[in-house]
Amino acid sequence: MIAAPLRAVAVAGFAIALLAGSAAPALAQATGKRTPLLIEGKTALHQRVLTRPGTMLAAAPGGTGKTVPPMSVFFVYDRKEQGGKSFLEVGVDSEGKTVGWVDAADTIPWRHTLVMAFSNPANRERVLFFKDRKSLVDLLNSDKLLVDAEAARQQVAAGKMAADSPIVSAEPETFVDLQKQFYLLPILEANSTVLKSGFKVRTVRVASVTKEKEQPLAPAAPRRGNPEADLASFRSGVVFLVDATSSMQPYIDRARAAIDQVYQQVETAKLNERVRFGMIAYRDDPQKAKGVEYLTRTFADPNSTATKAAFLDSIKGVSASAASTRAFAEDGYAGLEQAIRKIDWKPFGGRYVIWFTDASSREGNSPLASTGLSTAQIRQLAQDNRVAIYVLHLQTAEGRNDHAAARAQYERLSNFPNVGSLYFPVPAGDADAFRTQVQRLAELLVNQVKAAEGEAKPPAAAAPSPEDQRMAKAAEDVGKAMRLAYLGEVQGTKAPSMFEAWASDRDFRKPDIASFSVRVLLTKNQLSDLQATLRKVTEAGERGQIDPGDFFNQLRSAAAAMGRDPSRIAQGKARNLEETGLMGEYLEGLPYQSRIMSIDPDGWARMGVGEQQAIIDDVKSKVALYQRFHDDVDRWVKLHDQASAGDAVYPVPLDSLP
Repeated sequence: MIAAPLRAVAVAGFAIALLAGSAAPALAQATGKRTPLLIEGKTALHQRVLTRPGTMLAAAPGGTGKTVPPMSVFFVYDRKEQGGKSFLEVGVDSEGKTVGWVDAADTIPWRHTLVMAFSNPANRERVLFFKDRKSLVDLLNSDKLLVDAEAARQQVAAGKMAADSPIVSAEPETFVDLQKQFYLLPILEANSTVLKSGFKVRTVRVASVTKEKEQPLAPAAPRRGNPEADLASFRSGVVFLVDATSSMQPYIDRARAAIDQVYQQVETAKLNERVRFGMIAYRDDPQKAKGVEYLTRTFADPNSTATKAAFLDSIKGVSASAASTRAFAEDGYAGLEQAIRKIDWKPFGGRYVIWFTDASSREGNSPLASTGLSTAQIRQLAQDNRVAIYVLHLQTAEGRNDHAAARAQYERLSNFPNVGSLYFPVPAGDADAFRTQVQRLAELLVNQVKAAEGEAKPPAAAAPSPEDQRMAKAAEDVGKAMRLAYLGEVQGTKAPSMFEAWASDRDFRKPDIASFSVRVLLTKNQLSDLQATLRKVTEAGERGQIDPGDFFNQLRSAAAAMGRDPSRIAQGKARNLEETGLMGEYLEGLPYQSRIMSIDPDGWARMGVGEQQAIIDDVKSKVALYQRFHDDVDRWVKLHDQASAGDAVYPVPLDSLP
């Protein structure tokens, strides 16, 4: 836990933070240095804008000049009206240097860095966008909400919206891949509303911004491509993640037999090119645990095992270790990270990991964990790579004291968006029941390839139990999400462009399901700055160089700065917003907040040592996650050809920030 011997607040850092606050305008007046305009009602937060594609930067209002890259962020220094238009004088930073004028109509207000992205549309209704908030709320409170909403979606799809319709546009039918068709939905305004039904929803006004310049869309966005033809190329990769520690040999043998059986069905149906299997095993660090041979090992890669013979030959060496590992909880996340990040999933629309183990996994705060990643962070990696994790937990008698911890951990880990947990226990660790489950699950996943061709019939279970029915329903729902994501990728589905509109952040039919994920737009350099800042703060806190209160304030300040202006992290201007009196100003008006932002100093002080340590461990695990984000070359998007690697951007999930 953080020690509390000294309060060591760096005078220089405090002074810099203070200058970034209410003292800055006075200093600017004294030196004659220009400062950007302030956001209305704020004393330290400056007006910024985000450019749309095609924005022209000119030397004077209304003049001609050069086109700037889309989604460039500028500070606003002045506003002028000319010829019935509004123009903004802008600069690249808040240091007083301006670079020219832009048409305000070509920009989006950038009061904070929070944006939205569509969640996968499987198992929820498509989002409708409205001209005004009243029209949206009226529909939400309508007794015919679902009927009217569905009629509106059909009209949008058919291009037959009435001229006086309150609806501007609708979400595409298939998933929009951020890495292939980059877009942003900046949040311009947000309000919480309690409906007549008693449900509380948040209505948000968003803008749509894309990389490419397009004409404003009519209410109808025609469907692109031929889904049936496109799905004919849908392929699935299934990687078995094997706990190969000393107690697992009976299960490894039965899994091999079950896969053999499934492979026979694959070959009979001539699906070898459509379904591929792989296998990764894990044990423990061979440098620390004598005789275990390896930490992780890929025995079969689905990209290179085209036949049953090739697969079975590759996994001959998979066996349980003769030596014991260092604790009952294993380093399973090391194996899972290898499955997520080291397998090339690009050729596969269906991406599945089937993990079987009799033990919980070491969290990132364990000194025996090699990854430094905790459950939330490893789940985020899986989601970012569109990988579904099925966990078959062998509840053996030997692990009885570990069962509750493992179940809680794996239910969180395997929770698939809009579907739920993909955790399936094997009571008493029954080896034969386990074989049946492996075969059943593998058959269900193979069936998703047939479903893509429209000819699937769920494999029948002899006497389906509630758990078997749950497994079949989960496989169907996850498979649908995989197909929608695949179609969106191959058809190049794009977000609706060039509009500002109101939407609900919850599904009309199932208000507990989120229609969007909330993200923070960061450059690679800003993410690196955040990683370095959090690492320094946590290390200083654990060495007792700052007291617990200041430690918390610095973490909270970093989180608030990322929500408002990530550039302040690198400049040292957000070291301790609590002491400068600016914390409230930074947090007020943010439509969504991370966990740290939502805790105040009194709440932190009331926490027990264990609760505080859990937050610290979570932050340290996120620091480890940022390195994975940074190293993932496919994650980052260059907004224009001349952009440097450090200026590449990505909307990082809000839950991944402190």
